[in-house]
Amino acid sequence: MIYLDNHSATQPCSAAIKQMQSYLEEHWAASYSPHKMGQQLVSNLANQPIYDLVSADESDSFVFTSSGAESICQVLWSVFLNVSRKDGRCHFITSSSEDAPTMQMLKRLEELGCYVKIAPLDKDGKIDIAALKELIGSRTALISVSVANGLTGVIQPIEEIAALAKEKNVLLHLDATYAVGKTYFSFSEIGADYLTFSGEQIHSVKGSGALFAKKGAPLSPFIMKGAAIDAPSFMALGAAAMQASLYLDAMSLETARLRDLLESEVQKRSPLVKPLFKDTLRLPNTTTLVFPGAHQEALTFLLNRKGVYASTGGFYAPHLSRVLLASGINSKDAESAISFSLSRMTTEEEIVKAASLISDAFHLLQTVSEDLFCKQ
Repeated sequence: MIYLDNHSATQPCSAAIKQMQSYLEEHWAASYSPHKMGQQLVSNLANQPIYDLVSADESDSFVFTSSGAESICQVLWSVFLNVSRKDGRCHFITSSSEDAPTMQMLKRLEELGCYVKIAPLDKDGKIDIAALKELIGSRTALISVSVANGLTGVIQPIEEIAALAKEKNVLLHLDATYAVGKTYFSFSEIGADYLTFSGEQIHSVKGSGALFAKKGAPLSPFIMKGAAIDAPSFMALGAAAMQASLYLDAMSLETARLRDLLESEVQKRSPLVKPLFKDTLRLPNTTTLVFPGAHQEALTFLLNRKGVYASTGGFYAPHLSRVLLASGINSKDAESAISFSLSRMTTEEEIVKAASLISDAFHLLQTVSEDLFCKQ
């Protein structure tokens, strides 16, 4: 197995599993209990590693959630309850490359009387800032976008988006699920009102996510204070966040080298293959490769048989071809592209082996296509 789908989920790191295990076997009491076991649990729940990972300030509110999806929904719901219902600003803006949780929650808000506007992408896969500016009006409440796309790896111009939101007096939510642990950024400096991410993409366990809100930003958590916290998952997220901070340099250098090695090795064996967005600012662990003449579903199926696991999107993430079409990529290339995402656990041996298997699968599809064409 060579796992190159790390933006869908990552393997939980040993530190996260170890922390979680102790809170399942020993520290299992309810956090709201007045006795020693409950109070010890509360005193042990430290969120500083999570703050450190995104460079959040002490004054920023933090909510532990069950997932990145829940974090996103809490932000959108909070703005609806505290802004849209109170002063009539019921316009929400997002981009055409957002994941299902954002789009589904916005659809629900539309059913409650809100309006959603979609900012287009440019040829580099980035949000068109000029078009975004035109979408903002006097009734705009929130701009909600991802820091980076999980399939293409393209990093959005969040500094420009934050400056625009501030100029127009509009709240800004950034979902950093794919960027956290892969690239440096500071919530305290970027100028956003909300930041969300999933623990599943930073080697924590499923069932862990984070939501940060700036002081003064409206926030109405789904679960009120006083409820028992999921201590095992919380501690796993903290441990994973600490590890992600320690490995940031390795992600920026070594993982980026392996990503480039994958591109070059595949192209060496299959010169027709081309990486997309190579001249655009990308995450260090992600590449999108186009395999001309090979349909992405057929190639993904073959790779799965060979033990190489990649992605073309799905229910949770937007389909890769749709994101590429929104970026102006022609339909043939869009339907022949596959996304590969590495982790800090990916090795050079795996990359070299994967490049060989990917090329073999591509050549097999080329041969089959040529045979079918000749028979016709």
